[in-house]
Amino acid sequence: MMKRTSTILLLLLTTLIYGQNSTLFQNINFRAAELKHQLNTSGDSLLLHGERRIEKVVIFNSDFEKTFEVKDHSSKIPLIDIPVGRYVAEVKVADKLIILTLLRHEDLKDILPQNKVVEQSHEELEETVINNTVNTGISFQENQRVSPANAKLKEPEEKIITGYWIIHEISNGHRSRKITRMGDKEVVDLMIAKNELDLRTKAGKFNTLTIWEVYDTGKFFRFKRLNANYAEETESDFFNVNPIYTTPKNKNLEKTKV
Repeated sequence: MMKRTSTILLLLLTTLIYGQNSTLFQNINFRAAELKHQLNTSGDSLLLHGERRIEKVVIFNSDFEKTFEVKDHSSKIPLIDIPVGRYVAEVKVADKLIILTLLRHEDLKDILPQNKVVEQSHEELEETVINNTVNTGISFQENQRVSPANAKLKEPEEKIITGYWIIHEISNGHRSRKITRMGDKEVVDLMIAKNELDLRTKAGKFNTLTIWEVYDTGKFFRFKRLNANYAEETESDFFNVNPIYTTPKNKNLEKTKV
């Protein structure tokens, strides 16, 4: 009887885990004790409550980043638009950054229980993001340039594009929201086409879109997070400082700050 009961309990636990579409690895470091964090029962929202005010939440990996402005002690962060993958969730509480690890999945059969607790340092999580960088193998060649010093043509320098950094600001003239993400060539083409169409409509004429080529996704994310004015850089080895696309009606967006 006891064996049968244990079997039923195990099956129920397995069903519960399988039905969720997110897994949260909690931060049990004493520095994170002031922040209560868990998922809702359906796994499509991150529930946060801080002893001090939560300023914002940034969820990111090497291919995606999304920022949620909170400015409150409690928040319910929707995860429905976060793609499948492993993410770092960075929660800013007052003057402190608390790091969580989040897994987004669909039909996942063999996952760890939601109450599995893992403690990881910020450095370990950062290495995870960098090691997960995907090289898409898209290549391009820079235009030949004339050097004023010797007036000789420089040979084209070939670089590998690992992705495209996209900033899309949707505005109706009174309110706006900003979407930032990493995308591939197909995503870029679709967003440019959609933006060109939106600009012709009354509702979308204030929308703006800026896209940069990225050559080293991990280094780009690390640099961007440490330099708020990254869009004002004049040269870089891991992204093209000149956006490959800016909304035609607003050329000033080339120096967008995020």
